[in-house]
Amino acid sequence: MSRLFVRLLLSPVAVVLIALATRASLDKMLALQPDMSLVAYLAQAQSLFELTAAVALAGIGPGVVVFAARRDTDEHILMRDALLWGMAVSAGAAVALIALTPALNALLGREIAPAGAVGALAVAGGLMFTVLGLFNSLWQGRLERGKMIALGLVSWAPLAVAVSGHFHAVEARFYLSVQFASISLLAIWLAAPVLRRAWRQAADAPSWRASPLKRYLLAGLSIGIMSPASIMWSRAQLAHGLSWDEVSQLQALWRSSEWVTGLAGSLIGLVYLPRMAAAADRPAFLREVERTWKFLCIPGALAIGLLWAAQGLVIPLLYSEKFVMPAAASALFLFGDALRLASWAPLHGLFATERTKAVAIGEWLSLPLFAALLTVLSVKSLVVAGACYAATYVVYLAFNVWCIYRTPGRYREADMKLDREPSGSPSSA
Repeated sequence: MSRLFVRLLLSPVAVVLIALATRASLDKMLALQPDMSLVAYLAQAQSLFELTAAVALAGIGPGVVVFAARRDTDEHILMRDALLWGMAVSAGAAVALIALTPALNALLGREIAPAGAVGALAVAGGLMFTVLGLFNSLWQGRLERGKMIALGLVSWAPLAVAVSGHFHAVEARFYLSVQFASISLLAIWLAAPVLRRAWRQAADAPSWRASPLKRYLLAGLSIGIMSPASIMWSRAQLAHGLSWDEVSQLQALWRSSEWVTGLAGSLIGLVYLPRMAAAADRPAFLREVERTWKFLCIPGALAIGLLWAAQGLVIPLLYSEKFVMPAAASALFLFGDALRLASWAPLHGLFATERTKAVAIGEWLSLPLFAALLTVLSVKSLVVAGACYAATYVVYLAFNVWCIYRTPGRYREADMKLDREPSGSPSSA
């Protein structure tokens, strides 16, 4: 029984559920505060946090998973290269955000993202979180799920104390200060021994400048910049046309749907991305993509439908009654989430086959397209915003599917070799 319990605890589903539960507990405690807009305000600050880290984690992170899963690279050298490249691009993003956010707010005449101390703390926290995210990617590729769970719980505990209200009034600056301090300590504890070991091996190892992880920089910059920036702009645009209270309703719906999309999407990364990366040939690779749709995306879409039917129970449970969105609007946003989930299977396939240019191009057809539609149409209704969201992911899914089936990626040379072989040769039999 104890062995079965350990296997269940360390399963991919447990890893994701624990992560979702810890995040939901923080959201619930924030939602119980008197100021409803605090949820949306901290979400804007967290977008700065995510923007800083995502330029590395959205590209180099999957690259670490891919090479760790293939197990043909020394772990310490892989992490040396990941930390050097990752921290370099995240530091560049941090400097740019701290410098440009106040100017952008002044130019547009409204607060798109928090500036001053709140903005700086969010950016600093994102910079240090890059280290934690890269180690998570390593453990994801190595299937070391116990370490992922432990890191998640250790990093969650200080934040739970910060939003409990027992030791300090709940407000953005205090929360972000606790977040930065706890993440920094964990980052130093994890990175120091790995970098020391890699330094000793440096004479016999390839230079970090020649790392294959460089191929993932373009995808990371595209996704890491455009996704958080677009969602931050989208919230600000909707708040301008509607109100921050309605933006908080949308934030609550997105967080609630993450119990489905987050679970299924994380399982793609935990289970199927390593399998896609390790696939020996193109037919085996495409089978993994199709298994992902069959076993995760289709059940996920059904679960999203159930969430819509039960939102009158789910949203008050996770937040409160005032966060419930009108049914028509929520149906369109959740339909968009189902399409978004379906698009992640071929997206991970592009990462696995090192098609990082296609990843970077496709990113413009996801959240940036949604933000552009909101701006061009001057949307002043959650229903119209939901329609824009659904239309965006119809386009994004179509692009990713086309790329997977029309372009061979890293299997190109093998496919060309097979095409050159005579049909009657032994190798083609």
